[in-house]
Amino acid sequence: MSDVNESLADKANALKDQASEKLHDLSDKAGELTDQLKQKAGEAWEKVKSGEAKEELSHLKDQAEEKIHELTDKAKGLWDKVTGKHDSPEKTD
Repeated sequence: MSDVNESLADKANALKDQASEKLHDLSDKAGELTDQLKQKAGEAWEKVKSGEAKEELSHLKDQAEEKIHELTDKAKGLWDKVTGKHDSPEKTD
């Protein structure tokens, strides 16, 4: 029975060592991820502080407004076709 207990104790110790190694590996990876996140957050904050993000947003807003105008014009053209307004000008008597 002593051999069985020793064998179980050896297996338990081996599992404990493996778990300890895995925990250490995970801790290292978490540290790396934390460092990467800090770096990315710092880069994003610098972008915000520099006004670069504001410029990008302004540019995107301008593009969106242009597209909205284009789509509005196209929609109006389609509506006019559907309602027949484009075929004949309105007559005034």
